[in-house]
Amino acid sequence: MEPPAGFVERLTALCAVDSPTGDLVGLGRSAALLVGWARADGLEATVRDTADGPLVVISTQGLGADRTLLIGHHDTVYPAGTAAARPVARRGDTLLGPGVADMKGGLLVGLFALGALAHDPAPTHGLVELWIVPDEEARSVEPSCLGEWRGADRAICLECGRADGAIVTTRMACTWLTLEATGRNAHAGTERATGRSALMALAREGLRIEDEIHAAHPGMQATITQLHAGVGKNTVPGQATATVDLRARTSEELRWAVEAVGRFAAHDGVTLRRSDEPGFPPLDHAGAFAEQALRVLADVGAATHETLAAGASDGSWASSIGVPTIDGLGPIGGGDHGPDEWIDVHSIAPRIEAVRRLCRG
Repeated sequence: MEPPAGFVERLTALCAVDSPTGDLVGLGRSAALLVGWARADGLEATVRDTADGPLVVISTQGLGADRTLLIGHHDTVYPAGTAAARPVARRGDTLLGPGVADMKGGLLVGLFALGALAHDPAPTHGLVELWIVPDEEARSVEPSCLGEWRGADRAICLECGRADGAIVTTRMACTWLTLEATGRNAHAGTERATGRSALMALAREGLRIEDEIHAAHPGMQATITQLHAGVGKNTVPGQATATVDLRARTSEELRWAVEAVGRFAAHDGVTLRRSDEPGFPPLDHAGAFAEQALRVLADVGAATHETLAAGASDGSWASSIGVPTIDGLGPIGGGDHGPDEWIDVHSIAPRIEAVRRLCRG
């Protein structure tokens, strides 16, 4: 089944806009496209200026009394220039381009589902709102609009479906910690003995962290993702920073991992400090809502299985405030954050229809 008329054209235009986190100009352009299309489709649309960029809210109200949240983000990880270098292209049954899966394709699934609801001659749905935040890719705290999501009956996060067609009904808790080491700079040739290497201290701690924490509990992950140090090639580095990516099945296990990261060994003349970013909570299984989603997917001829994901999304925040939440209802895709990011062309229309039906309560 091909996508509905206009979908590929809108996706091509949206992905032609570089909108990396923090780029207020680029995010403003992507927000303007989304709002323009929403209003053309007969939907209510507003833009809120925030310190991190424009937050877009698109909605439609039917005759029902329930409230459904659709959740997404319009920031990407790609730097300026990527959109021009890799425009959206079709290759067989896939569409490739920066942001097609994570998650501009999902935003358009939500927008097309809302448009269908708005033109339903028997609108049994209640209030359906598509929240599009500008900062999900870089944020490790709750979204600024979280309080406004309270009391919703359900939430659907529009991150892409897994490559095998699964939707995401559970996510791991995760956080990213910064480690800072302070030692003493010294000439690496004539005064090496007086130096205190912050780099070597963090290198040893990185090995300890991965050895002690990774797989310490079922599914737990600990990964050193960044290490920066040094002021010159002939200087003992007195300053260094590292980043640790932590993922766990529960908030309690994540707290254990954070504490374990901070159990630093003694390093002569070097002090170490660990940041305390709260990170993302887990996405808890929504039970009846997850089962309903699988039934709806079966009805529209889509894959009908669910999975646990290690990646984070704002669906986890909706879940954390007691809103039954499912995720991965965007197009089936993969390659997020990479040069071959893709979505399955034939998954688009069934996902739009599935989201439409789920919004009807």
